[in-house]
Amino acid sequence: MRVIFLGCGYLGYNLANLLSSHFEVEVWGIESAYSSKCAYFKQVDVFSDDLKKQDLEGAIVVDTLGLVQNNQVVENEDEALDAFEMRYRSLLETLLEKGMARYFFISSGGTIYGNHTTPVKEDEVIQPVSFYAKSKARIEALIQKLEMNYVILRLSNPFGGYQEAYKQQGVVPILIRAALEEKPFTMWIEEESVRDYCYIDDVASALALLIDQPVNQEIVNVGSGIPTSLKHAIKTVEEMTGKDITVIRKKSEAPVISSIVLDIDKLKTLTGFEVKVSFEEGVKREVERIRKGEEV
Repeated sequence: MRVIFLGCGYLGYNLANLLSSHFEVEVWGIESAYSSKCAYFKQVDVFSDDLKKQDLEGAIVVDTLGLVQNNQVVENEDEALDAFEMRYRSLLETLLEKGMARYFFISSGGTIYGNHTTPVKEDEVIQPVSFYAKSKARIEALIQKLEMNYVILRLSNPFGGYQEAYKQQGVVPILIRAALEEKPFTMWIEEESVRDYCYIDDVASALALLIDQPVNQEIVNVGSGIPTSLKHAIKTVEEMTGKDITVIRKKSEAPVISSIVLDIDKLKTLTGFEVKVSFEEGVKREVERIRKGEEV
C-alpha cells in the first residue's frame, strides 16, 4: 500500500521511517532540517501547482504539515485563519482531483479540547484557545464539509525518535538535553500541569492500524490515555540521566493548556490498539539515544 506523508518535519520523518517496513512510503515537502536525512523524501511544494503534476491515484495521504507553531501568536487571528483555510482548501481539492484514496489529518488532541481534568472523548465540544489550536479546528471543519474519505487523528503529545536539537520542540527532548548538557530548563507552564504523552513508536502503530482498517469519516484520539504531570516528567528525566535540572519560570505569551488527557477507547475499539511503551520506558530510550549521539 502506497502511503504519502505531506511535510518532512519531526512527525513526517519519524513516522515514515517507522512505517517503511509495512507500507510503500514517500515523504513530500520542501527542504527542511530533516529532508537531507530522509531516504523517502521527494521535493514537492504541496501548496503550488507542483502537486498537480504528481501521481496520487489510490494513495493514502497522511498530512503532517506544520504550518503553524504551537506557541505562535498573530495580531489578527480571523484574517490569518481565513487565509490559512483558503490555502488548505486548494490543497485538499487538488488531492481529490488527483485520485487520493484516503486522507489522514494530524490534528491536535493536546490543544483543541481546551482544559480537562478527566479523559476527554472525541464527541466533547472543542475549545481551542491558542492560534495553533484554532488553525487545527478550522481545517477539521473544512475536511468534514468536503466529500472525501478522511480520518482526523487528534494526537496527544508525541515524543521520541530523532528530533533536531535546535528546534526546541517538545518538553521531553528539551528536558533530556537540559539535563545532559547541564543547562537550565525554561518552564512556561506550572509543574502540576498534566499532559498525555505518547511514544512515537505507539503513534506509528496506531496510524498503521487505522490505515489497515476500513475506518472512514471518523475523528479518533491517539495518545496513551495516561495523565503525566510536568513535575513527574522532570523527576523521571532526572532519574534516567542522574542529573538535577535547574528550572527557570517564564510566562507564555500564547494561551496554554493546564490539563489534558485523551480517552482512547474509540481507537482501541476500532483497531485493537494497545500502548506498548510507557512514559518512563520512552524517556529511558531517548536518554540512551541522545547520549549516544544517534540521529536515526
